[in-house]
Amino acid sequence: KKKCDHLGVAVRMSLPPKLKEIRDKVFVERLALKHTSTITDPNVFSSCGVDNSFDLEHFKKNFRINIIRNEEKSQSEAGEDSIEFDVIGIDPPIANAFRRIMIAEVPTMAIEKVDVYQNTSIVDDQVLAHRIGLVPINVDPRMFEFLPKDGEMSETNVLVFTLHVVCSRNPNIDPNDFLLASNDQRYINSTVLSSDLKWVPQGNQAETFAENPIRPVHEDIIIAELRPGQEIELALFCHLGIGKDHAKWSPVQTAYYRLMPEISFSEPIEDVEADELISKCPQNVFDIEEIGSIRRAVVSRPRQCTMCRECIRETGFEDRIRLRRIKNHFIFTVESVGMYPAEDIFLEAVKVLKQKCAELQSELPSDLMETDSS
Repeated sequence: KKKCDHLGVAVRMSLPPKLKEIRDKVFVERLALKHTSTITDPNVFSSCGVDNSFDLEHFKKNFRINIIRNEEKSQSEAGEDSIEFDVIGIDPPIANAFRRIMIAEVPTMAIEKVDVYQNTSIVDDQVLAHRIGLVPINVDPRMFEFLPKDGEMSETNVLVFTLHVVCSRNPNIDPNDFLLASNDQRYINSTVLSSDLKWVPQGNQAETFAENPIRPVHEDIIIAELRPGQEIELALFCHLGIGKDHAKWSPVQTAYYRLMPEISFSEPIEDVEADELISKCPQNVFDIEEIGSIRRAVVSRPRQCTMCRECIRETGFEDRIRLRRIKNHFIFTVESVGMYPAEDIFLEAVKVLKQKCAELQSELPSDLMETDSS
């Protein structure tokens, strides 16, 4: 295929196979990685007569997202769902932008303000408030607005919880069994849990969330330990924020990506060597295919490869197995804390990135005009 450059000179649209592999893949060798950088310079292959400039139509044709695994839990198991998906056809800066936005810029609800009316536990007020702030709240953040700076709290931007727990000795326990009993048997309310957080609806919140009342994502998070006579009484105020301000607003337990592995053989590995290769791989990437009387090693599960390089550490296999990573094929794994379904976190990240692009676009004309005039 050919096209013309800005001078009208015909240039090739395809690279020679060797250069194409260097541009598109990371070489994983026994002692080092090679060709790790993404080559985006439009003129880098000009000496070969190849145009490497960005082509929007080519991008539209090749970009795609494939969902590989989506483990969405029920409401009783909220906070443990995860998703694995492939994003193909983008460069590392865009992939990393999605990752960073999912971690730090998708808004969620978290407890920010704590009014302490009584705290006679051994946990300091500040530490107690910090611990409670990290308790994830099971509510859809998209149903709320950001609390304006110096603005008033309302049902559209704030959730209110109370926490009131008093510990006392269990009057029903046999004194002879006291020393052998557990704390839960000795005392009443000896452990303060996230389930003790009680939601206080404001305005019409009770009707809005009637089908799914607001509560902590996990109800067994330990907040403090109490002993008879100790008491905690708090009022808690929850509002929107982003993980860039504090980790308690991050919607993900983890969000990461890795490059798609690609494994091939320069020559067949058969019989005894095939068995040896399978025994070397800790990720069970290879299988044996029987072709008549020949038993040949094949790559069955390349996604499971972590590029540990155990298969190429010995000289006999180093020149026969090619390990590569595809530079524009990203395997994302996202685990939700529980405020959003895992699949929605990526969609919200796309919205945030789209908004950033729109804001930048709105600034460009005036900036360019000022530059031209100066």
